This record gives sequence, structure tokens and C-alpha cells, in this order.
Amino acid sequence: MTTASLDALRAFHHENLRLKRANEALEDELRLVRKTLRALRDLYGHLENVGSQTDVVGLIRQILAEALEAVNSENGSLQLLDDYTGELVFVEVQSPLRAELLGYRLPPGVGIAGEVVSRRKPMLVPDAQREPLFSPMVDQSIGFQTQSLLCVPLIDHQRTLGVIEVVNSRSGEPLTEQDLDIMLLVAHIAAAALVRAERVSLPRAA
Repeated sequence: MTTASLDALRAFHHENLRLKRANEALEDELRLVRKTLRALRDLYGHLENVGSQTDVVGLIRQILAEALEAVNSENGSLQLLDDYTGELVFVEVQSPLRAELLGYRLPPGVGIAGEVVSRRKPMLVPDAQREPLFSPMVDQSIGFQTQSLLCVPLIDHQRTLGVIEVVNSRSGEPLTEQDLDIMLLVAHIAAAALVRAERVSLPRAA
């Protein structure tokens, strides 16, 4: 076999490997898209099924679980705003450290979540340790390290209900703009579901 033939064979082999890796990457992305769509579909289903018998605590748990599934993360929290104190209360947490965080109260204006509530705008933080607004208060209290995070507000017209915060991805890569886009949709559905649950649970006037 000539040198030219060997070079052509090597080039063909390398191209075949490249195409195989590209195909595997596309298959991974397709699986993630399908998982995201399923999570959003299930979340929308909760909105459709909210009624007077709805378990609000269970609803909040499902909202957060499906939000995290949509962005391939396993650490996050749904925090509701205490209208009297201005604190954010961790009403649901998905994390191995759930017990330490559940019920934790974050003082007004503290950290990324406080900034998101104040501005009513989402924030994506690819590197939390380099972000001046990031507060290590929660990390230090539970022995955790936030690498990247995103936080989106839960809004009903002029009222801010709270935030959903996602911390770190399963892959270890920083959370992305695509993740933020997904969470904005999640937050819209979640806020609507929470408001509907709140309204149907209120006693009706005689």
C-alpha cells in the first residue's frame, strides 16, 4: 500500500471517528430535549388539574422536581416571599441537604435570590465564586459549594411570589442561557399554578 493510500485511510478513519462523536453528541442533545419537553408537559398538566382538593405542598414539590429535570440539575429550591418580613422562605428543596435548608429564611436583598426579587428579573451566574452579588451565607451554613446557578422570579402581574433557584448541573458544566430560557417558561407555568392553587383554597364569601 502506498504512502498516499495509508494517508487516505488514516484520514477516513479520523473522519469516521469525528462523525461518530458528533452523532453521539446529537443523540445526547435529543434525549435532553425530549426530557425537557416531558417535564414541561407534566408541569403544564399540574396547572390544568389545580382544584380545591390540590395538595399545595405536593404541587410545589412537583414543580421544583420537574423544573430541575428540565435543566438536568439535582439541586434547587423554590422560595416564597414572606409579604410581612420581606424574607425568602425555602418552602421546597431538592438536594441531599434538603433537611438543612427546608424552612431557611433569607433576609431581604441578600444574594442572587434577593437581587432577583428586587429587580423582578432573572439572573444566570456561570461562576458563582466570581460574582460579587453572590452571597456564601447559605453555602457556609450547610457545607455546600455553589459553582453555577440561575434564579428566576415567580411573578403574578405586579406581585412577586418568590423565586426558583437552580444550583449546579449534573454534568458539572456551567448552567447556560438555554437553561435560563427553559426556566423562564417553567417560572411562568409555576406562578400560574401557585396562584390558581391559592385562589381555589381561599374560603368563599357567603
